[in-house]
Formats: sequence, C-alpha cells, structure tokens
Amino acid sequence: MQKRTTSKHETVLAANPADCLESLEHISASLSCILSLLEVESERSEACHGIHCLVVMIKLQLDQTAAEHFPSD
Repeated sequence: MQKRTTSKHETVLAANPADCLESLEHISASLSCILSLLEVESERSEACHGIHCLVVMIKLQLDQTAAEHFPSD
C-alpha cells in the first residue's frame, strides 16, 4: 500500500487491488484455522462455542465483502 497525503489532516491509502485481495484471502484462511480450533474446543466450553459463532459471522461478512469488491470471473 502506498500512503498519499491529501491535506495536513487527511491521509488516503492508495492500495493495489491484487494486494488487497491477497490480504483478504490470507485473513479468511487464518479465520478458517481459528474456526477449526474453536469447533473442537466448543465441545467442552460454552464460551468457545459463543466465540466460534461470532467468528463465523465475521468470516462470512469478510468473504461476502471480498466477493463484492473482487468478483471472480
């Protein structure tokens, strides 16, 4: 990402779309790994089950947003 200053108080990031998509894919893959661990632990812990549910929603939103901004052909 390149940082471009438009004024003293505002900084705009000009990002390369391919880099953004790659970053989103890495984040999504990391969340999948976390979900796998939470799924195992949620069998023993209600708190882990709650966290698992929250992370599922976050991952779904991330994947949906990535698909909207970077549709596959």
